[in-house]
Amino acid sequence: MKGLLRILLVFSLVWIIARSAVFLLPGDPAEFLVHESLVQLDTPELREKMDLDRPALERIFSLPRNRSLIRNEKASQLLIRAWSRTLVLAALALLIALPATFIFLFLRFQGGLRGRFSEASTLILASVPLLIAGPILLRYVPLSNPLLPALTLSLYLVPFWSRTLSRKLDARLPMSSVEGSRALGFPELNIFTRDLIAPALGGFLAFFGSQLGYLLNGSILVETAFQWNGVGSLLGEAVLSRDFPVIEMTLITSALNTLITQQVGYALQTWWDPRIT
Repeated sequence: MKGLLRILLVFSLVWIIARSAVFLLPGDPAEFLVHESLVQLDTPELREKMDLDRPALERIFSLPRNRSLIRNEKASQLLIRAWSRTLVLAALALLIALPATFIFLFLRFQGGLRGRFSEASTLILASVPLLIAGPILLRYVPLSNPLLPALTLSLYLVPFWSRTLSRKLDARLPMSSVEGSRALGFPELNIFTRDLIAPALGGFLAFFGSQLGYLLNGSILVETAFQWNGVGSLLGEAVLSRDFPVIEMTLITSALNTLITQQVGYALQTWWDPRIT
């Protein structure tokens, strides 16, 4: 019940902000679009299409127009097409990031030189912003779309996932049965998976849900840098061209997607470890 109330509250706030943004910008948005020759309409017709002649409250609490002002398409069609491409990118990024995170954690678990290598690598990767990592990979890594942008996204995810889980593993290590399992001669990989990762994974799943929402909402920097026409690049283009119906629908659906994936993460956490509330 609390999760549902949280979704309704946050979604309502995002809806109000998205639908009222047109009134917060300086000047007349319709005159700007006509003056910049971004639309082939006169100002009165454009104001009617943007609901600018309606009272502010009436516009805010009404449904967005489902027609792009710049492109001759429905905003929902643009968004569905962008979502499908972003979904491909997110799936590839997860396929790279999840095993890479497991490898870094296992190296850290082994300690010694391997553990120090894992610590240093994740620290360096976490310090490199996407704005820098994207162009570097684009120049020096011979991979094509969508593998290269997916690799870029995974380089953002892996260090944060690894360091988040590392802290959980460090807290669980003193009370785990690792030393006993080692004394019995079990393989290190089995000990790591069974005695550390499996018990600590429940607390990580809620965080994973929020990260999944980030992936599914697209990255403006990555999708623009690699010319991948997903949700992030669609929102960036819509903002630059002041395509308000597309901006509103993208923000509203992205907020709903983020809230839903967070609740999915909480549900997975409870399913994996019912002791966590």
